Amino acid sequence: MAKIDFTLADLQATKLGYEEGQAVTTEVLKRAEKAYQVFHDKFLNIAPQFIGVAGVRYHFIAHDTALEYFMLRAKDMVAHQRSDSLEIFGCYLEYIDSYNELFNLIKKAFKVSDV
Repeated sequence: MAKIDFTLADLQATKLGYEEGQAVTTEVLKRAEKAYQVFHDKFLNIAPQFIGVAGVRYHFIAHDTALEYFMLRAKDMVAHQRSDSLEIFGCYLEYIDSYNELFNLIKKAFKVSDV
């Protein structure tokens, strides 16, 4: 199996810094933009390492998409001066799920089951 240059520290550096129920503010948006950009840049840099390991690639794409979707939703909310956390709750759940799946995959040294 190919060596994938992505650690738990790399993943933790891309946390949103958002908690369930928190109002969506420009500060939340700035943190989301930074988290997305850091993860996306790292993902693009290591993408060639995913050749032949599609199961691992899926988890990175899912997390990249979840971060982007949260960031775009926060951007829309801030632009329209809305801050109700319920409007971003679904995006947050997707982010949490993808983060936890990627976290567990990294802990298993990127071993993916055949099932």
